[in-house]
Amino acid sequence: MSIRKIIDWAIEDARGQQIGNIAGPFYQYYDSAGQWVWACDVDLGDEQVIRCVPVAANNRELIYAEQGRAVTLSRLNNGKWVITGLAKSRNSTVHYIYMAFRDDTYTILGKSLRGFVIRPLTYGELGTLVAPPGYGTLPYGVQGKFKADGAFVEIMEQL
Repeated sequence: MSIRKIIDWAIEDARGQQIGNIAGPFYQYYDSAGQWVWACDVDLGDEQVIRCVPVAANNRELIYAEQGRAVTLSRLNNGKWVITGLAKSRNSTVHYIYMAFRDDTYTILGKSLRGFVIRPLTYGELGTLVAPPGYGTLPYGVQGKFKADGAFVEIMEQL
């Protein structure tokens, strides 16, 4: 087998797997096969959230997975994603440090924090994020998407 075929096989195998973060609570949903399955929304990063991703059957390691936890997704033959387990690592935020090297010294030029965090809105945020402000406009438990620096981005849909 040539190196080219091995690389092509590895690339094709990697397309069938993704790592994402759980973006909301687990819920039951009725799938196209006529069965109730556990599912949740998964945030893949880059402002891409996949809705109603089912959990693979007999997967006991996901029983206690909470929001924000990293999970692995596998693509089925029909092109749909399924949660297959917990991921070993997934950074929801990345800290970049920009440096300049000159001779034997370095200088830190700047720092930035990138990424997103999806979490339930606090009581204070529930009363101030939507016009007209006040409680009752948004339901308790609604999810919000925030930048790594804490800036509000959007309210996530509730199913």
